[in-house]
Amino acid sequence: MKNFYYLWAATFLWAGLLAPPMAGLAAQSTPLLRQVQGGGLTLDQLIEIGLDNNSDIRIAERNLSGARAEKRGSYSGLIPSLRASFQKDMDPGKEYLNPITGSTVKPDVYGSRLSISQTIFDGVASWYDASSGQISVKSAERAFDGTRQQTVLAVKQAYYNLLSRLELLEVAEEALELSRKQLELVEERYRLQAVKQTDLLKARVSVGQREADAYNARQNLAVATTNINVIIGQDPAAPINVVRESVVLKQVPERTVALASLEKNNPSLGIQELAVAQARLNAKRQRGVLMPSVSLSYTANSSGPDFADIYNFDFENSSSTFLSFSIPLFTGLQNTSRYGRLRYVALAEEERQVALLRDLKRQLENTVSGLESLHRIYPINQSVLTSAEADVRLANEQYNLGAISILDLLDAQVSLITTRSTLVRTTYEIKIAEAQLAALMGTIGQ
Repeated sequence: MKNFYYLWAATFLWAGLLAPPMAGLAAQSTPLLRQVQGGGLTLDQLIEIGLDNNSDIRIAERNLSGARAEKRGSYSGLIPSLRASFQKDMDPGKEYLNPITGSTVKPDVYGSRLSISQTIFDGVASWYDASSGQISVKSAERAFDGTRQQTVLAVKQAYYNLLSRLELLEVAEEALELSRKQLELVEERYRLQAVKQTDLLKARVSVGQREADAYNARQNLAVATTNINVIIGQDPAAPINVVRESVVLKQVPERTVALASLEKNNPSLGIQELAVAQARLNAKRQRGVLMPSVSLSYTANSSGPDFADIYNFDFENSSSTFLSFSIPLFTGLQNTSRYGRLRYVALAEEERQVALLRDLKRQLENTVSGLESLHRIYPINQSVLTSAEADVRLANEQYNLGAISILDLLDAQVSLITTRSTLVRTTYEIKIAEAQLAALMGTIGQ
């Protein structure tokens, strides 16, 4: 009876060690859904909502959980395997003749077998399987981190694009209001016959152009609003209010610093490096199949006419131990051809790594160069804006004195509008480029 309890205890213990923690997995994979409900949302809050609602992140999280669950199975070749079997004779009434004694005997009705086996050597394939499980988990972790970083990048790009469209709308509406006031002034002066009809027509044309600009700006803002709603997982038509945070331009990092960070932290490059390691490991494992294998097994049997006999093992007389030694002399060239193919797969993955690093360096160089150019242009745009504002003030005074035509005044106003719009675009192009550079360096989610 005691042996029976030991058998079942060992079986349930083994099952508990190999079973995945389903409760913990369910708790980790439950998505946190959040809705935008009034109030202004900061960039950090938008990122948090986007990370909570992004489907790609949930998929990456489940892939990571699956890789961790599969990793436990990769150690199966390094630990013993335990099996228990039970049998019952379905025709217990029959008898057999014992050829030695000449008497008839009834066979045992119930029987059981307990066996344990352990691989001693299999060409290091078991060790490679365990290492392969670790690489799979690391690759899934990198993929999960990469998905999070891409989500943060998408939210930042959408946020800065939304602010850019919002400020451009403000510029367009301010220009429209200025044009309308200018038209009222020209109409009044036209009634007094102080200006020509051509001045009135030009003022009306200017108002029409500014109305078209304001309409286009509203449409662009609506598109930007739809985009950011989709990215953070909300309904595209849902109203959203964001906090307009102060824009702080960061210094452009040194190329050597940026490159070192890319080679160390970029998720795509890290995933490809692990793909190379996995391919090399697969080739080494297949080479181990060509080597001899050694295993040890132990079996104990129990049988008898009563059900209680299935756990009365006689470990001295009804048990056996086997040491197996196997050599793959010839397998139809299957193993050698597979090893050759896996070796070339590893070489192909190495070439993909070289190509990917080269392409990432190209993207890094273009992004850094673009940022440097934008930083040189930015103070120029600020200086031009200051001059354009002074020019409009002077033009207004000159027009009121009759020193210049309305065309000259409108030209000054258009120049101011264009300069303001250019400065707004340059500002948020810098912020978007900063986010793209941080994504290449693998630091955007930190």
